[in-house]
Amino acid sequence: MPISTILRKKRADEALNKVKVKAGTVNKALNKLILLFLFVILPLQGAIIAIRLEYIVVPELILVFLEAIVTIMVSYTIATVFLKLTIYLVPERFGGAGSQEEKILLSKAYVAFIYALSTLVVFWQLGIDTRDIAIFLGLIATGFAFALRDIIFSYFAWFILLTKKPFKIGDYIEIGDEQGMVKHIGLFYVVVDPTPSTYEDYHKIPNKVFLEKAITNHGKGKFKLAFDFYIKDIPAYLDEKVESIREKARSAGYGDARFHLDSDKDGLKLITEYKATFESKEKARHHLICIIMEEMGILTPEAAKVHEPRKVRYSL
Repeated sequence: MPISTILRKKRADEALNKVKVKAGTVNKALNKLILLFLFVILPLQGAIIAIRLEYIVVPELILVFLEAIVTIMVSYTIATVFLKLTIYLVPERFGGAGSQEEKILLSKAYVAFIYALSTLVVFWQLGIDTRDIAIFLGLIATGFAFALRDIIFSYFAWFILLTKKPFKIGDYIEIGDEQGMVKHIGLFYVVVDPTPSTYEDYHKIPNKVFLEKAITNHGKGKFKLAFDFYIKDIPAYLDEKVESIREKARSAGYGDARFHLDSDKDGLKLITEYKATFESKEKARHHLICIIMEEMGILTPEAAKVHEPRKVRYSL
């Protein structure tokens, strides 16, 4: 079978599985809404009809209250059903509009718009005047601004993260003492996983932290790293040993590694610059240190110790 045919079949299967997952999610939501309609909305509407036909005698205030409850529930139920049926069409309809983060923002804005429209319909059905609606919304907004300051701040931080895009889902970042791959950008937290190959060890960083601290974004691929290897006793033919280290590093797959000698107040050092992905940076660093130690004639790793975050000291 040709490779192109196999690839087309694979893409078709993936698309079919995606459709099945979406359909299953929609069906579950619709089943819950049907139960709500049958066991809550329908009995309330039946009670209202019975009261209007004077089969049941209750105060007028209770009738008004029941009608308001039914109006609210019906409006938001219709909005929810509409969202469940169309929410997946939004990112697909604007598939070429931008990145995954922009699609998330577009979906959230779509949900907010539909529910806001439903709220206006509820007010209109209840016969509330336009000026009263404006006053009510103003009071609600003021109350929420005072009571939910931190939540509102987190929301704006989330909005900035999705629009300004200091990082994207899948990037490896460092912020403060936390580092790892970005797994999710939520309304209140950004989920960062320091070890993507394992599970249940992620960190949830509040959105506001990203507006208060510097962010280092290493992207999805390799990024530049460095460490300093200090030499206590200078061996003979040091230049030749450095050249041999370059060759061994190149043979080990670190062709982009750079080695050069320098010195500071702590003594002579071999500066090693290399590139690695976030997941492989410690392994690459360890491998390069082992190459240097082997060429310098150090037999045991205990002869080397960490001096500073970017410095390794050893004694010959």
